[in-house]
Order: sequence, then structure tokens, then C-alpha cells
Amino acid sequence: NRDTLEAMSEDVRPSITVTVLLFASARELANTDRCVMHLPRGSRSSQLREALADKFSLLRITALASDTAIAINQQYASIDDDPELADGDEVALIPPISGG
Repeated sequence: NRDTLEAMSEDVRPSITVTVLLFASARELANTDRCVMHLPRGSRSSQLREALADKFSLLRITALASDTAIAINQQYASIDDDPELADGDEVALIPPISGG
């Protein structure tokens, strides 16, 4: 059955791809303003943050900090809600800005 085959093809797909935009100190620590991350299907924002901390060791504290905001497709997302990510999402990591 063609419908079953198409559904199986989608389910076999092992990962999603998200583009991560890094701002302020996150950009400086990672030495880049964007990166592409491949995550397992069904990954949540907390898993992305962990993956970023693993990829950029200097970014670990910022990526995992509770006061670092995230936006998914230009909409702020609550860290407490830990939203699920979808293939093609654009995620911004926005650490607190200090100034004086």
C-alpha cells in the first residue's frame, strides 16, 4: 500500500535539522553566529541546549543557564515548557545582556 510506504519512509528518518542563531556572549564563546544541528526526531529544546554545550565546550554554562532565552521560529519559548523541535526550525539562543 502506497500510503503505508510513505508513512514508513517518514518514520525511518532518523533526525531533524535545526539552524541555531547565537547572540551576544553565546556568539563570542562559540566563535560563530550560527550553526546547524542534527538531532533525533522528537528532540526538545533542552536536548538542543545539551547538544550545543557538547559541541561548543566554552558555551556550556551559557547554553544550559536558566536565564538564557530561546526563540523558536522568531517566537520566544518558555524553557519550562521544553518545546519539541521540528525539522527546519530556527532556534535563537539569547543570553542575558549585561551593560553599564
